[in-house]
Amino acid sequence: MTNKQRFPPAALRVGLVLPAGGQLIGLVGILETFDAANRIAAARGKPRLFETTMLGLEAQTRTASGAVMSTEPVAHVTAVDMVVVGGGLKGTGTDALPLQPALLDAVERLASTARYVASSCTGAFALGELGLLSDTRCTTHWLVSGELQRRFPTALVQSDALYTEDKRVLTAAGAAAATDLALHLVRKFAGPRLALSVARALVVFAQRPGGQSQFGSTLRLRASADDRIRAVVASIVADPAASHRVDDLAARCAMSSRNFARIFRAETEQSPAAFVVQVRVEAAQRLLAHGDSGLLEVAEQVGFASLETFRRAFVRTAGVTPSAYRLRFGRHPPVDPSGSRPKASR
Repeated sequence: MTNKQRFPPAALRVGLVLPAGGQLIGLVGILETFDAANRIAAARGKPRLFETTMLGLEAQTRTASGAVMSTEPVAHVTAVDMVVVGGGLKGTGTDALPLQPALLDAVERLASTARYVASSCTGAFALGELGLLSDTRCTTHWLVSGELQRRFPTALVQSDALYTEDKRVLTAAGAAAATDLALHLVRKFAGPRLALSVARALVVFAQRPGGQSQFGSTLRLRASADDRIRAVVASIVADPAASHRVDDLAARCAMSSRNFARIFRAETEQSPAAFVVQVRVEAAQRLLAHGDSGLLEVAEQVGFASLETFRRAFVRTAGVTPSAYRLRFGRHPPVDPSGSRPKASR
Protein backbone atom coordinates (compact mmCIF):
# COMPACT_ATOMS: atom_id res chain seq x y z
CA MET A 1 0.00 0.00 0.00
CA THR A 2 1.43 3.38 -0.98
CA ASN A 3 1.64 6.44 1.21
CA LYS A 4 -0.92 8.18 -1.00
CA GLN A 5 -3.42 5.40 -0.42
CA ARG A 6 -2.76 5.38 3.30
CA PHE A 7 -3.51 9.05 3.84
CA PRO A 8 -6.94 9.44 5.46
CA PRO A 9 -9.62 11.04 3.27
CA ALA A 10 -9.98 13.91 5.74
CA ALA A 11 -7.92 15.26 8.61
CA LEU A 12 -8.44 13.39 11.85
CA ARG A 13 -10.08 15.66 14.44
CA VAL A 14 -8.15 15.17 17.68
CA GLY A 15 -9.26 16.56 21.04
CA LEU A 16 -6.46 16.68 23.63
CA VAL A 17 -8.05 16.84 27.07
CA LEU A 18 -5.91 18.72 29.61
CA PRO A 19 -7.08 18.36 33.22
CA ALA A 20 -6.42 21.14 35.72
CA GLY A 21 -3.11 20.39 37.40
CA GLY A 22 -2.15 17.93 34.67
CA GLN A 23 1.25 17.50 33.05
CA LEU A 24 1.84 19.09 29.68
CA ILE A 25 4.68 17.01 28.31
CA GLY A 26 2.62 14.08 27.05
CA LEU A 27 -0.10 16.09 25.32
CA VAL A 28 2.39 18.60 23.92
CA GLY A 29 4.45 15.73 22.52
CA ILE A 30 1.39 14.52 20.64
CA LEU A 31 0.48 18.05 19.55
CA GLU A 32 3.96 18.80 18.20
CA THR A 33 4.26 15.42 16.48
CA PHE A 34 0.97 15.89 14.67
CA ASP A 35 1.88 19.47 13.75
CA ALA A 36 5.21 18.33 12.29
CA ALA A 37 3.40 15.65 10.31
CA ASN A 38 1.04 18.25 8.88
CA ARG A 39 3.88 20.60 7.91
CA ILE A 40 5.95 17.89 6.26
CA ALA A 41 2.90 16.51 4.45
CA ALA A 42 2.07 20.00 3.17
CA ALA A 43 5.63 20.45 1.87
CA ARG A 44 5.12 17.26 -0.12
CA GLY A 45 1.81 18.38 -1.55
CA LYS A 46 -0.21 16.09 0.72
CA PRO A 47 -3.34 16.98 2.69
CA ARG A 48 -3.35 17.73 6.42
CA LEU A 49 -3.48 14.64 8.58
CA PHE A 50 -4.60 16.04 11.91
CA GLU A 51 -6.74 18.89 13.26
CA THR A 52 -5.79 19.19 16.92
CA THR A 53 -7.50 21.16 19.69
CA MET A 54 -6.43 21.43 23.34
CA LEU A 55 -9.55 21.02 25.48
CA GLY A 56 -10.29 21.93 29.09
CA LEU A 57 -13.19 22.84 31.32
CA GLU A 58 -12.51 26.55 30.91
CA ALA A 59 -10.85 28.85 28.39
CA GLN A 60 -7.63 28.59 30.40
CA THR A 61 -6.17 25.62 32.26
CA ARG A 62 -3.35 25.79 34.80
CA THR A 63 -0.96 22.84 34.61
CA ALA A 64 1.20 21.10 37.21
CA SER A 65 4.21 23.21 36.22
CA GLY A 66 2.28 26.44 36.72
CA ALA A 67 2.01 27.16 32.99
CA VAL A 68 -1.41 28.39 31.92
CA MET A 69 -2.68 27.00 28.62
CA SER A 70 -5.37 28.39 26.40
CA THR A 71 -7.93 25.61 26.06
CA GLU A 72 -11.16 25.30 24.15
CA PRO A 73 -14.01 24.72 26.64
CA VAL A 74 -14.94 21.10 26.07
CA ALA A 75 -18.64 21.94 26.28
CA HIS A 76 -18.25 23.80 22.96
CA VAL A 77 -17.03 20.67 21.13
CA THR A 78 -19.70 18.37 19.75
CA ALA A 79 -17.58 15.56 18.30
CA VAL A 80 -14.01 14.45 17.56
CA ASP A 81 -12.48 11.50 15.74
CA MET A 82 -9.99 10.87 18.53
CA VAL A 83 -10.12 11.98 22.15
CA VAL A 84 -6.84 11.88 24.09
CA VAL A 85 -6.98 12.23 27.88
CA GLY A 86 -3.93 13.68 29.61
CA GLY A 87 -2.96 13.04 33.20
CA GLY A 88 -0.48 13.65 35.96
CA LEU A 89 0.19 12.98 39.62
CA LYS A 90 -1.37 14.62 42.64
CA GLY A 91 1.07 17.07 44.22
CA THR A 92 4.49 15.48 44.70
CA GLY A 93 3.07 12.06 45.49
CA THR A 94 2.50 8.98 43.41
CA ASP A 95 -1.31 9.03 43.22
CA ALA A 96 -3.00 9.47 39.85
CA LEU A 97 -4.55 12.87 39.23
CA PRO A 98 -8.33 12.42 38.93
CA LEU A 99 -10.32 14.25 36.28
CA GLN A 100 -12.92 16.73 37.48
CA PRO A 101 -16.37 15.07 37.25
CA ALA A 102 -17.56 17.52 34.60
CA LEU A 103 -14.47 16.84 32.49
CA LEU A 104 -14.92 13.09 32.86
CA ASP A 105 -18.54 13.46 31.70
CA ALA A 106 -17.34 15.40 28.66
CA VAL A 107 -14.77 12.72 27.82
CA GLU A 108 -17.50 10.08 28.05
CA ARG A 109 -19.67 12.11 25.65
CA LEU A 110 -16.86 12.54 23.11
CA ALA A 111 -15.66 8.95 23.46
CA SER A 112 -19.13 7.59 22.68
CA THR A 113 -18.82 8.66 19.03
CA ALA A 114 -15.03 8.89 18.53
CA ARG A 115 -13.24 6.41 16.30
CA TYR A 116 -10.33 6.26 18.74
CA VAL A 117 -9.97 6.85 22.47
CA ALA A 118 -6.48 7.42 23.88
CA SER A 119 -4.66 8.45 27.01
CA SER A 120 -1.29 9.72 28.14
CA CYS A 121 0.15 8.92 31.55
CA THR A 122 -2.57 8.63 34.22
CA GLY A 123 -5.25 9.60 31.72
CA ALA A 124 -5.69 5.81 31.50
CA PHE A 125 -7.52 5.97 34.84
CA ALA A 126 -10.25 8.09 33.20
CA LEU A 127 -10.62 5.45 30.48
CA GLY A 128 -10.91 2.85 33.21
CA GLU A 129 -13.61 4.86 35.00
CA LEU A 130 -15.57 4.88 31.74
CA GLY A 131 -15.30 1.11 31.36
CA LEU A 132 -13.07 1.33 28.29
CA LEU A 133 -10.22 -0.82 29.61
CA SER A 134 -12.09 -4.05 30.30
CA ASP A 135 -10.29 -6.95 28.56
CA THR A 136 -8.15 -4.34 26.82
CA ARG A 137 -4.37 -4.06 26.73
CA CYS A 138 -3.28 -0.75 28.22
CA THR A 139 -0.44 1.01 30.01
CA THR A 140 0.28 4.02 32.18
CA HIS A 141 3.23 5.54 34.01
CA TRP A 142 5.16 2.83 35.83
CA LEU A 143 4.66 4.61 39.18
CA VAL A 144 0.93 3.90 39.11
CA SER A 145 0.61 0.82 36.90
CA GLY A 146 -0.06 -1.38 39.92
CA GLU A 147 -2.81 0.94 41.09
CA LEU A 148 -4.38 0.91 37.61
CA GLN A 149 -4.52 -2.88 37.73
CA ARG A 150 -5.96 -2.90 41.26
CA ARG A 151 -8.68 -0.38 40.46
CA PHE A 152 -9.61 -1.99 37.14
CA PRO A 153 -8.94 -5.73 37.56
CA THR A 154 -10.35 -6.68 34.14
CA ALA A 155 -7.89 -4.34 32.36
CA LEU A 156 -4.90 -6.06 30.71
CA VAL A 157 -2.27 -3.70 32.11
CA GLN A 158 1.10 -3.86 30.35
CA SER A 159 3.07 -2.30 33.19
CA ASP A 160 6.33 -1.89 31.29
CA ALA A 161 5.08 -0.92 27.82
CA LEU A 162 5.70 2.49 26.26
CA TYR A 163 2.32 2.44 24.54
CA THR A 164 -0.43 0.04 23.53
CA GLU A 165 -3.11 -0.24 20.88
CA ASP A 166 -6.04 -2.60 21.36
CA LYS A 167 -8.98 -2.16 19.02
CA ARG A 168 -9.90 1.54 19.25
CA VAL A 169 -8.18 2.18 22.60
CA LEU A 170 -4.61 3.52 22.70
CA THR A 171 -2.61 4.32 25.82
CA ALA A 172 0.85 5.81 26.41
CA ALA A 173 3.00 5.55 29.52
CA GLY A 174 3.30 9.32 29.68
CA ALA A 175 5.95 11.99 29.16
CA ALA A 176 8.13 11.13 26.13
CA ALA A 177 6.24 7.87 25.50
CA ALA A 178 3.28 9.91 24.24
CA THR A 179 5.51 11.05 21.38
CA ASP A 180 6.19 7.40 20.54
CA LEU A 181 2.44 6.80 20.43
CA ALA A 182 1.95 9.85 18.19
CA LEU A 183 4.64 8.61 15.79
CA HIS A 184 2.91 5.24 15.76
CA LEU A 185 -0.28 6.98 14.68
CA VAL A 186 1.52 8.94 11.96
CA ARG A 187 2.93 5.66 10.70
CA LYS A 188 -0.50 4.03 10.93
CA PHE A 189 -2.27 6.73 8.92
CA ALA A 190 0.42 7.94 6.53
CA GLY A 191 3.10 5.28 6.36
CA PRO A 192 6.67 4.78 7.67
CA ARG A 193 8.40 7.31 5.43
CA LEU A 194 6.48 10.25 6.81
CA ALA A 195 6.85 8.95 10.38
CA LEU A 196 10.62 8.77 9.90
CA SER A 197 10.72 12.31 8.52
CA VAL A 198 8.72 13.57 11.51
CA ALA A 199 11.05 11.81 13.95
CA ARG A 200 14.07 13.38 12.27
CA ALA A 201 12.46 16.81 12.37
CA LEU A 202 11.78 16.43 16.10
CA VAL A 203 15.22 14.89 16.74
CA VAL A 204 13.74 11.84 18.48
CA PHE A 205 13.99 8.09 17.96
CA ALA A 206 12.43 6.99 14.69
CA GLN A 207 9.89 5.02 16.69
CA ARG A 208 10.50 2.95 19.78
CA PRO A 209 8.43 -0.24 19.75
CA GLY A 210 5.40 -0.09 22.00
CA GLY A 211 6.52 -3.11 23.98
CA GLN A 212 9.93 -1.63 24.76
CA SER A 213 10.65 -1.10 28.46
CA GLN A 214 9.73 2.29 29.95
CA PHE A 215 13.12 2.53 31.66
CA GLY A 216 16.55 0.89 31.65
CA SER A 217 17.77 -1.80 34.00
CA THR A 218 19.79 0.44 36.32
CA LEU A 219 16.83 2.77 36.88
CA ARG A 220 14.94 -0.10 38.50
CA LEU A 221 17.23 0.00 41.53
CA ARG A 222 15.66 1.53 44.62
CA ALA A 223 17.30 4.74 45.87
CA SER A 224 17.81 3.09 49.27
CA ALA A 225 19.11 -0.19 47.85
CA ASP A 226 21.57 -2.33 49.83
CA ASP A 227 25.15 -1.34 48.94
CA ARG A 228 25.98 -4.99 48.26
CA ILE A 229 23.22 -5.19 45.67
CA ARG A 230 24.39 -1.91 44.14
CA ALA A 231 27.87 -3.36 43.77
CA VAL A 232 26.52 -6.49 42.09
CA VAL A 233 24.38 -4.43 39.71
CA ALA A 234 27.41 -2.28 38.81
CA SER A 235 29.51 -5.38 38.09
CA ILE A 236 26.82 -6.84 35.80
CA VAL A 237 26.43 -3.58 33.87
CA ALA A 238 30.22 -3.16 33.59
CA ASP A 239 30.70 -6.63 32.08
CA PRO A 240 27.43 -8.09 30.73
CA ALA A 241 29.19 -10.97 28.97
CA ALA A 242 30.77 -12.35 32.13
CA SER A 243 29.30 -15.33 33.97
CA HIS A 244 26.67 -14.05 36.38
CA ARG A 245 25.27 -17.22 37.94
CA VAL A 246 23.11 -16.61 40.99
CA ASP A 247 25.42 -18.66 43.21
CA ASP A 248 28.40 -16.52 42.21
CA LEU A 249 26.51 -13.25 42.67
CA ALA A 250 25.28 -14.38 46.08
CA ALA A 251 28.82 -15.31 47.12
CA ARG A 252 30.01 -11.78 46.34
CA CYS A 253 27.43 -10.51 48.83
CA ALA A 254 28.18 -13.19 51.41
CA MET A 255 24.55 -14.36 51.19
CA SER A 256 22.85 -17.64 50.51
CA SER A 257 21.55 -17.94 46.95
CA ARG A 258 17.95 -17.97 48.15
CA ASN A 259 18.33 -14.90 50.37
CA PHE A 260 20.26 -13.04 47.67
CA ALA A 261 17.56 -13.75 45.05
CA ARG A 262 14.86 -12.54 47.44
CA ILE A 263 16.65 -9.28 48.31
CA PHE A 264 17.68 -8.68 44.70
CA ARG A 265 14.07 -8.96 43.51
CA ALA A 266 12.92 -6.61 46.29
CA GLU A 267 15.52 -4.01 45.25
CA THR A 268 15.13 -4.27 41.46
CA GLU A 269 11.67 -5.82 40.91
CA GLN A 270 13.38 -8.52 38.82
CA SER A 271 15.00 -11.86 39.40
CA PRO A 272 18.81 -11.87 39.05
CA ALA A 273 18.54 -13.92 35.84
CA ALA A 274 15.99 -11.56 34.28
CA PHE A 275 18.12 -8.57 35.23
CA VAL A 276 21.22 -10.07 33.59
CA VAL A 277 19.24 -10.75 30.41
CA GLN A 278 17.94 -7.19 30.30
CA VAL A 279 21.41 -5.72 30.81
CA ARG A 280 22.75 -7.90 28.01
CA VAL A 281 19.94 -6.85 25.66
CA GLU A 282 20.55 -3.17 26.47
CA ALA A 283 24.26 -3.66 25.71
CA ALA A 284 23.29 -5.33 22.43
CA GLN A 285 21.02 -2.39 21.56
CA ARG A 286 23.98 -0.03 21.89
CA LEU A 287 26.14 -2.23 19.68
CA LEU A 288 23.40 -2.54 17.06
CA ALA A 289 22.75 1.20 17.01
CA HIS A 290 26.38 2.35 16.87
CA GLY A 291 28.38 -0.52 15.39
CA ASP A 292 28.39 -2.78 12.36
CA SER A 293 29.21 -6.20 13.85
CA GLY A 294 27.19 -9.19 12.70
CA LEU A 295 24.36 -10.44 14.89
CA LEU A 296 26.27 -13.52 16.02
CA GLU A 297 29.24 -11.38 17.04
CA VAL A 298 26.96 -9.00 18.95
CA ALA A 299 25.33 -11.95 20.73
CA GLU A 300 28.72 -13.29 21.80
CA GLN A 301 30.00 -9.87 22.87
CA VAL A 302 27.14 -9.41 25.34
CA GLY A 303 27.15 -12.95 26.71
CA PHE A 304 24.48 -14.97 24.87
CA ALA A 305 25.38 -18.59 24.19
CA SER A 306 23.71 -18.75 20.77
CA LEU A 307 22.13 -16.55 18.14
CA GLU A 308 18.71 -18.11 18.73
CA THR A 309 18.89 -17.47 22.48
CA PHE A 310 19.90 -13.89 21.72
CA ARG A 311 16.99 -13.36 19.33
CA ARG A 312 14.41 -14.77 21.75
CA ALA A 313 15.68 -12.66 24.65
CA PHE A 314 15.86 -9.55 22.46
CA VAL A 315 12.29 -9.90 21.22
CA ARG A 316 11.01 -10.58 24.73
CA THR A 317 12.77 -7.48 26.12
CA ALA A 318 12.73 -4.96 23.26
CA GLY A 319 9.60 -6.04 21.42
CA VAL A 320 11.34 -6.42 18.04
CA THR A 321 14.02 -8.65 16.53
CA PRO A 322 17.67 -7.52 16.60
CA SER A 323 17.58 -7.04 12.83
CA ALA A 324 14.48 -4.85 13.01
CA TYR A 325 16.03 -2.82 15.83
CA ARG A 326 19.15 -2.18 13.74
CA LEU A 327 17.05 -1.12 10.75
CA ARG A 328 15.24 1.46 12.91
CA PHE A 329 18.10 2.80 14.99
CA GLY A 330 21.38 1.78 13.38
CA ARG A 331 23.78 4.22 11.73
CA HIS A 332 24.85 1.68 9.12
CA PRO A 333 23.21 -0.73 6.66
CA PRO A 334 22.22 -4.05 8.24
CA VAL A 335 24.70 -6.93 8.21
CA ASP A 336 24.08 -10.66 8.13
CA PRO A 337 25.12 -12.96 11.03
CA SER A 338 28.54 -13.55 9.45
CA GLY A 339 29.27 -9.82 9.63
CA SER A 340 29.33 -9.10 5.88
CA ARG A 341 27.51 -6.10 4.49
CA PRO A 342 24.82 -6.52 1.83
CA LYS A 343 25.84 -5.37 -1.59
CA ALA A 344 24.41 -2.09 -2.75
CA SER A 345 21.63 -2.46 -5.28
CA ARG A 346 22.28 -1.11 -8.74
